[in-house]
Amino acid sequence: MVQTLSSRRQRRRELRSFWPNQLPRPPESSPCASVAQSWRSGVMTAMEWAQQGIIQLVIRALIKAYQQEFFVTHTVHDLLWGYKDEILSLIHPFKPDIPPYFGLYYGKNGTNDGDYVFLTGEDNYLNFSKIVEWNGKTSLGWWTTDKCNMINGTDGDTFHPLITKDEVLYVFPSDFCRSVHITFSDYESVQGLPAFRFTVPDEILANTSDNAGFCIPTGNCLGSGVLNVSICKNGAPIILSFPHFYQADQSFVSAIDGMHPNKDHHETFVDINPLTGIILRAAKRFQINVYVKKIDGFSETGNIRTMVFPVMHVNESVLIDKEIASRLKSVINTTSIISNIPYIVMALGVFFGLIFTWLACRGQGSMDEVSRGWRNFLLD
Repeated sequence: MVQTLSSRRQRRRELRSFWPNQLPRPPESSPCASVAQSWRSGVMTAMEWAQQGIIQLVIRALIKAYQQEFFVTHTVHDLLWGYKDEILSLIHPFKPDIPPYFGLYYGKNGTNDGDYVFLTGEDNYLNFSKIVEWNGKTSLGWWTTDKCNMINGTDGDTFHPLITKDEVLYVFPSDFCRSVHITFSDYESVQGLPAFRFTVPDEILANTSDNAGFCIPTGNCLGSGVLNVSICKNGAPIILSFPHFYQADQSFVSAIDGMHPNKDHHETFVDINPLTGIILRAAKRFQINVYVKKIDGFSETGNIRTMVFPVMHVNESVLIDKEIASRLKSVINTTSIISNIPYIVMALGVFFGLIFTWLACRGQGSMDEVSRGWRNFLLD
């Protein structure tokens, strides 16, 4: 019988900013201008939804009446956690699944990450913490192929013990709307503990046949290094990538001034202790972008250049502290001693066996000499 464990992950999301000591820390209410705020997917989402029918005329009239612009200024707090959008508020009664508020993390603060069912690994340690259900489903329904809709691996917080560098580890980050895999990259040492570094390979977001199922609509692939997640973000034109379009096509980097992709600063990685499977250090780095394009029927977008416009990038990092690392080191050392006891006993057995054999052979040699002495004495 396969043993499972149900869990609901509660994640408290807060705005945390870390600034160099020599620079003043701006308040959370400081203004931040970006195309995402003006389009905030707000106006853009409304336009996408209203490309057909009489509602298009209504949306166009509302945009003009409210003098909606594509670049507006909002605070960092509003951009992240949500603000009321006039256009979305007006179309919400007609399409309830589009909320009247828009924010990159709107509706996510203080919420749980979903209901998970994990395997305990009792039958096979390789299955430890592997997800079998998420929100009551064994697969996703967003993508166009069964393979792309698979929920693979763990949630990324834990891994099975006895990891080898030849393994391919699978992770399902729900905010990424798909499963990904990570591969061995290098040997590391974290707080004096050995670790294997696993990173996200570039084929995860590569424009290949294996990833064709992630192209929405079917066949509409934007290129390597980006993922259109609008299908799982209430239709908002959100595109995910790694920061500064790291591992993406050069065309995305060249289209935006100030993009400088760097492996050390923008790579997602996990440093795992191979014996225990415990994460010692990790950095989950991704960038939130908005897909900007001309929309048929809306002359306001006539001068817009089609592009993937970056809004912000996120670096969720974790590092084991010295106290916990010291405790873990003691456990690992004790475990190593206990696990080596059979080999120590075996080695001692072989050692004493050799001594016994040597003594027995030496004793046999002495008995032979005594026997020859008595034989000679009797013959004489």
